Amino acid sequence: MRANSEVTVNLDLSDRLVDLLNENIDCAIRIGELTDSSLVSVRLGEMRRMVVASPAYLVAHGIPREPPDLAAHNCLSLGQQRGLVFRDPESGEVDTLKVSGTFECNDGAVLHEWALAGRGLAWRSLWEVGQDLKEGRLTSVLDAWQAQPMGIYAVFPQRRHLPLRVRLFIDLLKETYSRPSYWELR
Repeated sequence: MRANSEVTVNLDLSDRLVDLLNENIDCAIRIGELTDSSLVSVRLGEMRRMVVASPAYLVAHGIPREPPDLAAHNCLSLGQQRGLVFRDPESGEVDTLKVSGTFECNDGAVLHEWALAGRGLAWRSLWEVGQDLKEGRLTSVLDAWQAQPMGIYAVFPQRRHLPLRVRLFIDLLKETYSRPSYWELR
């Protein structure tokens, strides 16, 4: 917006799958497999998720060594999502493990804060917890079991002539987020 002062932004932060055409949305960011072939996509990066906890939580409750060990832990849940995805380090097989706990929230930032406060184990994205890992406020566990990263994409309706504002925005996203260094631990 600094470079283009005439541009206005309406930022809608939602986990629901929006209908870009019918809701008149220029561009959306989606994480994971893309299924709608009527949209154009640009890969921006990848999301790595990991199980993290505060060192104090791990001292008090022990360190899980395998995903089934999570049954004995308080797992912090994002909304109704109670499954964590793991990849068996030997077979490569991917499985979703149901977990439970006493804290549930529909906001990932709150889960992050709860993990920092020692309230349980959280499944968070590396970009969110990277600095905390680097500085020792959080510790990752079950690293050998991490699932493969998921793609992060900018998606937009296929149009014969893409509006300049959308093209410039997508160029900005590519310039900023396509650098692998953006997603590394900082």
